Amino acid sequence: MTQEVIALRLIKTFIVFLLLLSFPISCKKDAEAAPLLQIYVLDVGQGDSLLLRSEGTNILIDAGPEQAQEILCLRLEQLGVDKIDLAIFTHPDEDHIGGADGVLERFSVKEVWINGAQSKEACFDALMKAISKNETKLVSVRDGDARQINDALSFYVMAPASLEAEGGNEDSIVLRMQCGKISAIFTGDAGVETEQALLARYGKAHLDCDIYKVGHHGSNTSSSQAFVEALSPQYALISCGRGNAFGHPHGEVLAVLEENDAQILRTDLLGEILLESDGETIWQK
Repeated sequence: MTQEVIALRLIKTFIVFLLLLSFPISCKKDAEAAPLLQIYVLDVGQGDSLLLRSEGTNILIDAGPEQAQEILCLRLEQLGVDKIDLAIFTHPDEDHIGGADGVLERFSVKEVWINGAQSKEACFDALMKAISKNETKLVSVRDGDARQINDALSFYVMAPASLEAEGGNEDSIVLRMQCGKISAIFTGDAGVETEQALLARYGKAHLDCDIYKVGHHGSNTSSSQAFVEALSPQYALISCGRGNAFGHPHGEVLAVLEENDAQILRTDLLGEILLESDGETIWQK
């Protein structure tokens, strides 16, 4: 065997070794690129809008104020959203549904959840017309309703148990989300009255969660000491506008969250927030 043949074989062996060495690294990168769950707290100013993505499923919780409608729709398009499997509008306040009709006009929305409250606000009328025009399935949900969204994700409705005539903040849809071992609670603008009812109805065992979408933009009408203690969240997500006229989030709420060791993430300071999970752990992007 000539030296040239030996050298050629050594080179081939070395190339194969390098390929084998790189293979597991490539697999790891692919796995990291596809988290089981993404939670976007979209920056819509003084309002609420969250996008949950899991295994090709898109779920929108609230749609911010009307003035942020175009910003919301453009951001959804930038994220590659081509359809929304479920849109949940926690209650018919303008800062939660102002952009909803625009979303239904721009995207294919398969199903909408509401709390069933009626409103005389123009934004609510626009939402109902958009739902009718696009023949979107409309569901009024209550405490105890549950839905398996896909293999990874499920929702349980914790409130409202009953609906007041005015359908205000205390009638907000409160959701518990489960993704593997990771849980989150979204409370809309629900206040202390609802929190007390949830504590009495469910207790800490069913309220404990990893992620808490802080009620009412961090207002002191929500996030009572007892409620936050029961939740014991790792992350507290606050959606509010920069320099808003309401002073959200209020200092006493921030203090309660800090006392309970929650990592506070605010759209007024950070802009859009993104949390990802593999169903076991959570990380911020």
